[in-house]
Amino acid sequence: MKELIRLTIAVFISFWLVACDSQDKKESAEAQVIKEIITAPERPTDAELHAFKAYHHAVYMVTTSKQAGGTNKLLHTTELPTEGSDPVVTPALDHLYSKAVIDLSSGPVVLEIPEIKKDRYFSIHITDQEHYTIYDEIHPAGKYVFVRKGKDLKVPKGGKVIESPGDYPHLFFRVQVKNAADKPNSLAIQQKIKLTGVSKELIIENPVKFTIETHDVYPQNREFLASTADFSEEDYKRVSKHVGFIAPRLSSTGNIGLFGPIDSKEPNSDDPEYRATAIIGHLGLPLHHAYYAPVFTNCKDEVLNGDRKEVFTFPYKPKRVKLFWSVTRYSALTRNTIPGKNDIFNEYNTQPDAEGNITVTFSTDDPKDGTYWMPVNKGEPYYFVVRYYKPNVYNLPQKPCN
Repeated sequence: MKELIRLTIAVFISFWLVACDSQDKKESAEAQVIKEIITAPERPTDAELHAFKAYHHAVYMVTTSKQAGGTNKLLHTTELPTEGSDPVVTPALDHLYSKAVIDLSSGPVVLEIPEIKKDRYFSIHITDQEHYTIYDEIHPAGKYVFVRKGKDLKVPKGGKVIESPGDYPHLFFRVQVKNAADKPNSLAIQQKIKLTGVSKELIIENPVKFTIETHDVYPQNREFLASTADFSEEDYKRVSKHVGFIAPRLSSTGNIGLFGPIDSKEPNSDDPEYRATAIIGHLGLPLHHAYYAPVFTNCKDEVLNGDRKEVFTFPYKPKRVKLFWSVTRYSALTRNTIPGKNDIFNEYNTQPDAEGNITVTFSTDDPKDGTYWMPVNKGEPYYFVVRYYKPNVYNLPQKPCN
């Protein structure tokens, strides 16, 4: 367990520093952080954990809107993240992303979405400024109108109205890419999405104070955020240490309770520590939409490492899943893909065996035994995530042990 914690902390701290745009490039920084955190850091207050979420999301929105050229402008990912340098932690490898910071400060914003065939996964996901899901849908189509909840504004006629508790909801699309030849079809869908609203530069000097002033903080969280209005970058780094320390323990439950609405019925969804660890995978989906099952250890509870060959068997057509699945492998050192090597298996690049399963071998060398080979680096730890879209949330798939 200590090995996993030490490894995870090193990676998480690197991520936090990048997110804050203040990465310390000294080689000794990571070693110092590990030394400080290898023993459990003091638990932050619940108020600090809530502020941590709001701070991270606000900083993220500034970065995203800047990259897009302003608010109310779509930012499209046009390449699959296979070369280990994607800014998303543990990215899905069969989707292209489109996202935008919606800006309702000047009035309603209109979103127009093309209708596409149901044989391709295509979804919309909207989160608020406290990092709760306020809307998600698979195969959205038509006209949607974003309005600020509680404001008496003229709303354009027609379309589905989505009320936001804040001025700056976050819009996120996922469009499936089935294989390399299919990518142009996915790119064409991205280009048909249209967002209409007043675009501005987003400037945030005090993230938590900004959240309080531009978002209707949920009643159960008001006292928390009010008491941490001056939550600073140093506070963010300090809370990050605790989140990095507890994440390995909490990660065994996948995304259960991490991303849903504030009134979600998922276990632990009202636990501030679980919600804070969701920042590690900041833009994840709620459980009813998709189940993420991370696997960090083998069936003997040994941390996955390239020095050992590991074999796992998965059902090709999971009975508990309505849509599709994928198995994606990542370097535990970078929380990203491994350049130049296959990182994903799914129903589009595999075929079932006589028992209706696929068997995947994780090893440095091709086993050449009829199983599907997932390359790993010798001596390096790794992990994989099994994603199930539209799962039966009352009967979730278990760890794929032989």
